[in-house]
Order: sequence, then structure tokens, then C-alpha cells
Amino acid sequence: MSKVSKTELPNSSVSKQFIGTVHYVDAFKTELSDIEQSIEQIYLAIFNHTPKWVNALMNLRNKIVGIFGLDTGNGETPTEVKSIAVGDKQGMFKIFEIQPNEVIVGADDTHLDFRASVLKENNVLFLSTLVHYNSRFGRFYFFIVKPFHKIIVKAMLKNAIKNKRI
Repeated sequence: MSKVSKTELPNSSVSKQFIGTVHYVDAFKTELSDIEQSIEQIYLAIFNHTPKWVNALMNLRNKIVGIFGLDTGNGETPTEVKSIAVGDKQGMFKIFEIQPNEVIVGADDTHLDFRASVLKENNVLFLSTLVHYNSRFGRFYFFIVKPFHKIIVKAMLKNAIKNKRI
């Protein structure tokens, strides 16, 4: 099984073009077992099959942050999505850009804006997150969720690898 490791945001990523000042960034990489997959197929292989415990954690998050008026998505479960197009919304994620080797998704809210990049370079896949704080509450919110975020991102990649989807 391919290893998931922490890395830097690749210079080739266009994700910075889709967000203001970047206050936080992380990136993880792994080797692809099927380099013929399109970037859309790779994106769906990761985001359509989140582990059940991740879905439960996100549902809990949505119940809590909904009290504060934050975006909780459109109620769509990830497995319902069969294709993606720029402008589509998948749960909390809006599709901002689809290029031959990169998909940029994210959300803008009152507390923070974030972008996630799924980037394919040869046989290496990068999953990166960029965050821009819009308020002190956004900084506080991300301070609380950051440890969970890192665990979830790695788990989503490992899940896709384990089930031979990427």
C-alpha cells in the first residue's frame, strides 16, 4: 500500500489564485496506483467514499456550527455525486476549477474561506488545503478543528488507497 506523507504545497498548484491571503496551508502526497485515472475520477474516488466515522464527525460539526449560522452544506451525501463541473456544489464544497491535472474546491463563509486542491503530477497525488481567516472567530474555529482536519485528510487518502480507488 502506498504511504501518505506530509509535504509542501506544490508550486504547480493554482489553488492560491482562488483564495485571498493564505493563513494556513498543508499538503499530503501519495503515489497513484492507476496513473490513467482522470483528475475528476481521482477527486470522486477520494471525496465520494469518506469513511463512516468522518461522515459522523462532519454531521456532528454541522449540528454544532449550524447554531452559529455557519455553512453546513446542502445536505447532499458524498456518494450521490457521479460527476463534477465548475460551479457545482457538493456538500459544503463548491467546485472552483477543473484543469487536466487539478481540481480546486472550497467554501467561503463569514468566519473563513478554504480551498482544497487535488493535484496529479505524473504518478503522485497531492491533497492540499489552504485557509484564509475572515475573523477572529475563524482563527479560533480552525484552531479547534485543525487536528481533526489533518487526521481526516490522511484518513480519506488512506481509505482511497486501501480500497484501490486511486
